[in-house]
Amino acid sequence: MMARRRFSHFKSFGISSMQIKHLASAAMAALAAMIGTADAIAEPAGSTNPQEHSTYQTKGIVLDARDIARWASASYWEQKVAGAFEVLVDSRIQADPEERDAVLATIWRMKPDSVTAETRIVALIGKRPAKQPATDIAYQIVFSPRSGGRDKDRVEARFIAEGPGAKPVVIPSPAAGTIPRMPSTYSYLGFPQSNSIARYSAEHPDEIKSVLGWIGTSANPSFDQILTVRRVEGDVVRSASFFVTGTKVPAGPITSLRIMFLGDRAPATSELPAGYNARDVADFRIETLQAETREQDRLGAITGIAELPAEEQLPAKYAVLQYFDNRTRDAEIDAIVPVPNTDKRALLTLRFGAGNNVTVQRIGEDRKGLTLGKPGDVREVNGFPANSADIPAMMAWLKKRYPAITPRGATPAELLNSVTAEIQTRSATSAWFKENYGIDILTPSAAQGQLGRLFQYSAQQLENLKDFAPSELQMLEVTLEKMSDRLVAKLKGVQMARQKIAVELIGVTSTKFAINNRGEAGLALLHGNDRMILIFDSLSLNSEAFFVGGAEGQRAVVADTFWVFAHEFGHMIAAMPGTKEAFASLVRTKASQPVTWYAASNPKDEFFPEAFALYLGDPEWLRNSRPDLFRWFETLSKG
Repeated sequence: MMARRRFSHFKSFGISSMQIKHLASAAMAALAAMIGTADAIAEPAGSTNPQEHSTYQTKGIVLDARDIARWASASYWEQKVAGAFEVLVDSRIQADPEERDAVLATIWRMKPDSVTAETRIVALIGKRPAKQPATDIAYQIVFSPRSGGRDKDRVEARFIAEGPGAKPVVIPSPAAGTIPRMPSTYSYLGFPQSNSIARYSAEHPDEIKSVLGWIGTSANPSFDQILTVRRVEGDVVRSASFFVTGTKVPAGPITSLRIMFLGDRAPATSELPAGYNARDVADFRIETLQAETREQDRLGAITGIAELPAEEQLPAKYAVLQYFDNRTRDAEIDAIVPVPNTDKRALLTLRFGAGNNVTVQRIGEDRKGLTLGKPGDVREVNGFPANSADIPAMMAWLKKRYPAITPRGATPAELLNSVTAEIQTRSATSAWFKENYGIDILTPSAAQGQLGRLFQYSAQQLENLKDFAPSELQMLEVTLEKMSDRLVAKLKGVQMARQKIAVELIGVTSTKFAINNRGEAGLALLHGNDRMILIFDSLSLNSEAFFVGGAEGQRAVVADTFWVFAHEFGHMIAAMPGTKEAFASLVRTKASQPVTWYAASNPKDEFFPEAFALYLGDPEWLRNSRPDLFRWFETLSKG
C-alpha cells in the first residue's frame, strides 16, 4: 500500500503601474499601483453539515516582502483618483507623501458629479497635524472633460502658495483715488480667451483695479498672496480669484508683478477625511472588493487589523487580499507574513468565514532564518501534565517515554531541565529515535536495500537517497512530542528514509519509464508488517508560507514541515487494526466533510491522515470546527 502526501501552492500576485503626470517636470511617474488578477484555484464543495463550514488551508502563498514594500510606497489616493481621472499633478508632491495624499484627497472630495466644462477650484488645505511644521497650502484644481480620444476626464493640480499667502484675502472694489499702474514689465497666466489679460481687463475692469489697489495699500515691499474680488454685477454676485507676487517701493510704484487668474469663484476650504494619510493601497483594493456586485466575489468586513503592530498592518491586509483573490473561502490559514525592511515574519491566523468576512489574529512572530518548532521543553510533551503530580510519577513516565535518558539534578526543575537539554541536543541524531522510540532512521545504503527488498523498488527509483538533515530530525521529534504515549508506542518498528525527489514508474510492465514527481512531499509504504516512510525535498515546499498552530500562542506553533511528518504518521496509525474502518463509520454517521483540499482529493485514503495532522498540530481548530472528529481522535489517542 502506498499513501502519498502532495503539496500545492497558490500564485502570488503583485501590483501594476498606473501613470500620473507631473506638471512642473512633465515627467511620467508610476504613482498608482492597481492590483492584478490572480489565478483562481477551485476549493472543495461546502459541507452538508451546517456545523462544518470551514476547511484548514494547506495551499500556500509565499508572500514577497519586496512586493509588500512596493505596496507601501503606493498611495490609496492615487488609486482612487487615477481610477476616475487622467491625473496631472505638481512635481512638488513627489517628495512629500503626506502632502500628496492631502491634495489627492482634496481632489476626490471636490470632484463634480460630472465634468461637462472646465471647472477651476482654488483649494485651501489648512494646517495638518500630520505635517510639521504645520502650514497652510493652496492648490489650483482644474477639471476638464475628456476629449481627443481620452477615455477619462482630466484633473490637474497646481501648487499656488504656502503659509500666510495661501489664505485668501477678500478685497473690496477699488476705492476712489489713485490706482497704481502696472509696472513696465510684468507677467500673467491663466486668463481666459487664450490668456488675454487685456480682454479680461476690458470685460472686468474693476477686478484688476481692485488687485492693483490692494497692492498699492500694502505696507510690505514684497507681496505673495491669493486675492478674491467680490462684485455685484446687475443681479449677480461675482467672485474672482487671483494670485499675485512681486515687489513695490513703499508708498511708491509697483516694480515687479506676476498675476495669475485662478478662476471665477472664491477659494474653497478642504475638509480632509479622518486618517487621510493613514490609508494605503491595500485599503483601496479592499474597498473595491467590498463593493463587488457578485456575492461570491465580494469581500466582507476585516477585523483584527487595528490590533496589530503598525508595521504589520499593511502586510496583513496584503496577505488577506492574496488569499481572497486566489479564491480562499470558508477556510483558516496560518500564514507566515514577512514584514518589509526587517527580518521579522508575523505569524497570523486568517479566518475566512460566512459572507467572506475575515478575522485576523496575531499568534506571534518569527525571524527569517530561524526554525519554527525546535524541540521544546519536556514539560510541554504530550503526557507530561498527567504524570507530573509528584516526583515518582514523573520519573516513571520519563523512563517510559525517554528510556535513553537518565535525568540529572537534585530538584524537579533541575531534572526536567536536564531532560530538555538532552532532547534538544540528541534529537538531531538518528540514534536518538532508535533508542527512544524504536524508529529506524535509515542511511542511504540501508534505505536502498530495504526499499528494494521489501517494496520491490527498481534501480531507477532508488536514486538520490540521502541522510536527514539535523533540523529535519528535530522536526520529527517535535511531531512525536505532540503524540500521546499510546500513539508513540504504535510507531515502534517504523523505518524512515530520505530521498531528494520521488520517482514514479509509468506505463505497462514492458515499457515502464521513470518520472520525477517534485510535488511529492512524503510517502507511506505499508506491506504486511513492513512499514516505511519516505520524505522528499518537497517537505519544505510551504515552509515559507505556513506555520501550524493556534491561538494557544507562540510556543504552540511549528513549521509547516511538521505537517508532512504528522500526515505520514497518520497513515501508520490508520493501519492499526479497525482504526480506518471506525473512522470511516464516524465520517458517514456525522456526514463529516474533508478538513483540507488534499483530504477532499481522496477522502478514502487521505481524510484520516490530514485530520490526524490537524489533531496534533492545531487541535484548537479541530475542536472548534470539527468537534466530532476531535473527540474521536481524543479517544484514539488515550485508548
